[in-house]
Amino acid sequence: MIKTERGTIEIKGDLYETLADYGVITVAVREALEETIGKERAEEEMQKAMQLSRMSEEERDKYFAKEIEMKAERVAESIRKIIAEIK
Repeated sequence: MIKTERGTIEIKGDLYETLADYGVITVAVREALEETIGKERAEEEMQKAMQLSRMSEEERDKYFAKEIEMKAERVAESIRKIIAEIK
């Protein structure tokens, strides 16, 4: 059994039960992503999630800090372009 709620996870059962539950969850997540963002992007995001799962907490923190910094720069650039167009 795999149960999650608000960032807390509980895993019970033997190896095979845990892997079976994980497989069902993985398929459901991939299908949901495909419906919302398309098959190709869903595959990319699933691969990214797998890579992140192999990282230490410190490595994930650095990764997300870099992602946030890059997104913030894109937002700032968009704002600069809008302001330049208004002038």
